[in-house]
Amino acid sequence: GRERESERERGREISSLPMVAAWLTCLAASGSALLASPLLRGAVVQTRHSRSVKMQSDPFATRDAGTGFDDEGGMVRGIAEGGLTLEQVTAAAGQAGPSLPVEKAAKLVLKDPEWNLDKMEMSATDKDFEIACNSMDDAEIVIDVPPMMNTFEDYFFGLTADSHSSFSISTDESSPLEGRMQRRGGEPTVVKIKCEPNGASGTFDAHLCFILENEPGFSKFYKISCTSS
Repeated sequence: GRERESERERGREISSLPMVAAWLTCLAASGSALLASPLLRGAVVQTRHSRSVKMQSDPFATRDAGTGFDDEGGMVRGIAEGGLTLEQVTAAAGQAGPSLPVEKAAKLVLKDPEWNLDKMEMSATDKDFEIACNSMDDAEIVIDVPPMMNTFEDYFFGLTADSHSSFSISTDESSPLEGRMQRRGGEPTVVKIKCEPNGASGTFDAHLCFILENEPGFSKFYKISCTSS
């Protein structure tokens, strides 16, 4: 009796093996299908893409000190990479640009009118320029002052006090406001001037004085007129 019972148990175990094998096969197929599913692949790619898009390199960005993420969930790298904080940018925006010492600024006046061979008339300026722009736009002009002496000469330049307020010198794109000029044949001193009418219409004038401290007779004077419409 015990031998027959053992044979029946072995028979049931053997008969169940195909079912187990079939179940394992189905499970493996389901796992492969799940891994190969476009939906799952799309989710993984989307996650990477999302992280890539939200990763910021803006040096002015700020982040939450506790989480290290910005308000959109993206990592902010600007501060970690040595960028400026918002407070630093705001402070820098309120700082005035380079300016001349008072005693030099007081010398930014036109010379007395004299005969100008190029203009064929009496004039207080050596050369005049005309620019134009829309009243809501701006206009720029670059003036090159070539070295005119055989020696290095100290210089400084700026706009006269009566120049229209819409004019300014782009100091970050010009030569230093004061320095030493090259000798004749060397690189010119560059002055970039911008006119921003800020909605005003008309013709506005400014005068640029380029002063040679030790050779004032060779200083240069320019007139810039901007027509805003």
